Amino acid sequence: MILFNIIQSDESYAKKVSEYLMQNSYALKVHIDINKTLVGSEEKPTIRLFFITKALLYTVIEKEVMEKFKSSDLLIYATPVSHVNVEYGELLRTKLKAV
Repeated sequence: MILFNIIQSDESYAKKVSEYLMQNSYALKVHIDINKTLVGSEEKPTIRLFFITKALLYTVIEKEVMEKFKSSDLLIYATPVSHVNVEYGELLRTKLKAV
């Protein structure tokens, strides 16, 4: 499992991408964080989508998000999830898209 992160600056974009991810069984739920990033002395809005998914889906999700939701400030990355609650892990394995 991985924690998949999508960072950009548009809140309406975040909602559209989140709906797409859940409709296509890439995520069971998507968290949306609204933050600010400091670049030099300038503050910029940052919207971070994150969700747990199967590691083998990374390339597929990245490709589809880049194609369908291209954005000039899009940043995508993932981090490994080494432990997950037994019940939630089972739910992820059975409900997310088969690989």
